[in-house]
Amino acid sequence: MISNLKIILLSLFFLISCSDQNQSNETLDSDQGLSQKHKYEFRKELIEVTDDIFVGVGYGLANSIMIETENNLVIVDTLGSVETATELIKDFRKISEKPIKAIIYTHNHLDHLGGAKVFFDEEYTEIYAQENIIYNLDNIATTIRPIIFERSSRQFGIPLPEEEIVHQGIGGFLEINDQSTFGLVRPNILFDDQMTLKIDDLTLMLAHVPGETDDHLYVWIPEKKVVMVGDNFYRSFANLYAIRGTKFRNPMEWVHSLDKIRLLNAEHLVPSHSRPISGKENVSKALTDYRDGIQFVHDQTIRYINKGLTPNEIVQKVKLPNHLAESPYLQPFYGSISSYIRSIFSGYIGWFSGNISDLHPLSATERAQKFVNIARKQTKISDEAESALTNGEYQWALELADILLALDPDSTNAKNIKANAAEKLSQYQLASNDYYFYRTVAGELRNEINVDPSTANSVTPEQLEATPIDAIMNILPVNLNLEKSEEIIKTYQFSFTDSEEKYSVYVRRGVAQISKYPEPNAEIKVITDQQTLKEVFGGLKNLAAISLLLANNTINVEGSKLEFLQFLDLFTD
Repeated sequence: MISNLKIILLSLFFLISCSDQNQSNETLDSDQGLSQKHKYEFRKELIEVTDDIFVGVGYGLANSIMIETENNLVIVDTLGSVETATELIKDFRKISEKPIKAIIYTHNHLDHLGGAKVFFDEEYTEIYAQENIIYNLDNIATTIRPIIFERSSRQFGIPLPEEEIVHQGIGGFLEINDQSTFGLVRPNILFDDQMTLKIDDLTLMLAHVPGETDDHLYVWIPEKKVVMVGDNFYRSFANLYAIRGTKFRNPMEWVHSLDKIRLLNAEHLVPSHSRPISGKENVSKALTDYRDGIQFVHDQTIRYINKGLTPNEIVQKVKLPNHLAESPYLQPFYGSISSYIRSIFSGYIGWFSGNISDLHPLSATERAQKFVNIARKQTKISDEAESALTNGEYQWALELADILLALDPDSTNAKNIKANAAEKLSQYQLASNDYYFYRTVAGELRNEINVDPSTANSVTPEQLEATPIDAIMNILPVNLNLEKSEEIIKTYQFSFTDSEEKYSVYVRRGVAQISKYPEPNAEIKVITDQQTLKEVFGGLKNLAAISLLLANNTINVEGSKLEFLQFLDLFTD
């Protein structure tokens, strides 16, 4: 039996670990099961990335990296246990016996920290990390520890026989168990945004790049063109949500961090899970696919949220375009994209789907009993819905009406049943929010009310003038029409006659990347005043008005004016 102490330690790992074995059946080697080929990614090997930089892959769930300087060693991440770290350090010591001057934690997950004691010399070694790590280490595995332990056991397959564990998505095996020894040592040198270390002859630059966690950092060695990115990149679609339970991981924060890393133009990319990637073009391709995959799912989810779709409906709509779906860096070995979509919905909108049937649903037992009764009586769903309405079972009437509408979205009878049930339910609500939601939806179902934002009063020029241009530019990506943009690869630059600000919009096959940097090689360059562009993007100018602005050079276009109009069309349905 696992001791209480072991359970607490295991719970700590489950709550903070990046190792989430929510494998998807979306990518398979055969008709069923996890990818057998993918586990080859985690074969044990000590890899020389470039001169004086080595990474141990397959020794534990995560990687550990050794950097050799003139007189010292630097270790980036330390594996998850004393046992696995002890095995790795023996192989590191075959390369160098130099003392370990520094340990760098890329983030707070225990599979990167649990072996630190093996590498640490209390009299000599400093441990560096981003300052948010302290809060995360001190505030995890407390309030919800029991349920996290339970759900993580299922997610990792902890109770399953060892022979049934194929891989863990981002590692070959989970080293954290009741036989593990944890050797976490708290960091003693912290930084906020960035820090530069000079160790002997080598410069290491640390920068805060939140992504999978809010305390993530990268290690950049300019002299060797090597970047170490922790868990902000690995050979699987980014872990935007873990089904064991996590707080919201902001996808666009992750994308912006990847863009910072892309600007380094690294020749070697060393993740803390999966194998390193070398060659500037290979690194660029990997990082670009990765950030585009995350942004695509984010933007298209928001696009459909703004159309009023529920999470279940959005999951059916958002699919990666072929060029991203086929990328070796975006296969869902780790978690499912449907989970990411639901997490984005919840992160922006909260738990409520927007369907009034979900506001106060029947209990699972009640619903089951009612379906048993339908089956026993062999009643038609439509008849049962009418009876429920007549008998005052208004929530049941709502839920049955949803079934009818799923089969026929235009059914007037089903809409009327749902509207009448919603109106009746409103009379039982003490909460004003619930009362008005029910009443308004009832009116919508009867075509008496329209809350479609496109039919509401337009934004005014004065409102646009008060809105920063940055906010206006940022509405573009979530309005990009995939069908119109999937084959477009083009760069557009926007500059202003009344401001020194410049923006570039990279439309890259279904993704619109906004940058505040000028792009001298942009195919289309647009020069106008900020208010004019705000009114164009804000929908206050129709095609005729825009054509007039182009004709009189209020909007000056270097390149094809027609392509500018086509650009605007990319953001319409």
